[in-house]
Amino acid sequence: MAFDDYKEPIQQELGLKITDKEDFATFEAGSDASAVTLLRDAVKKAVNEFYFVLGPHGCGKTHLLKALFQENSENSGKCLLLDLKLAKTLGPMLLEVPLPEIILLDNVDETAGDPDFELALFALFNRWYDRRYGTLVMTSSSSFDNIGFIKPDLNTRLSSGVTLSLEYLNEAECVSALSKRAKNRYLNLNKDTIAFLVRHLNRDMPSLIKLLDELEKAQIELKHELTIPFVKKILNIS
Repeated sequence: MAFDDYKEPIQQELGLKITDKEDFATFEAGSDASAVTLLRDAVKKAVNEFYFVLGPHGCGKTHLLKALFQENSENSGKCLLLDLKLAKTLGPMLLEVPLPEIILLDNVDETAGDPDFELALFALFNRWYDRRYGTLVMTSSSSFDNIGFIKPDLNTRLSSGVTLSLEYLNEAECVSALSKRAKNRYLNLNKDTIAFLVRHLNRDMPSLIKLLDELEKAQIELKHELTIPFVKKILNIS
């Protein structure tokens, strides 16, 4: 879209390419269920509040924002989803668009150290605050007081809202999450095989999803059921 031709807020997703179905049907909240429910309800109602979502890489922050976008982008409230890590390759003007009712900003800590992006983020926050309506959600892998902003006023702004923390899924929750992903892809991967993958590899969901890509390709090319022995051979697991 040409930003100089922009007339009014529209349903939009900037800087994020959804390659898998990342909505609440494939999202596993686990022990974070209460925080996810609170945020989901707040965004649905477009309450006038700022939410700072904190959690380590791979805990599901991006999936959560994509799911919120999918759930709210077709109703009467307009919705913006922007990954600031990817947006840095395009420029801070992405933060200068007219603000819709729901604003979802992923990886806000990635703007730290870039004076132009920090200024644009500071201005966006102030524009949202001054208008007195709508919901603003930001995610970060660092707490608001540990983000190395050049502009310390940004740390203060990010401390002013409701902080929600996400944690890594435990083994059982990870098996459930991967099962949902496999089902969504119509991938014939039973729970025993999924449990084997989680137990013998790791519980980092982005890495496990990459394994799903590899296994899906192998199943199609070799026309073989995804049994544990076959998976061990494909992934070179002894």
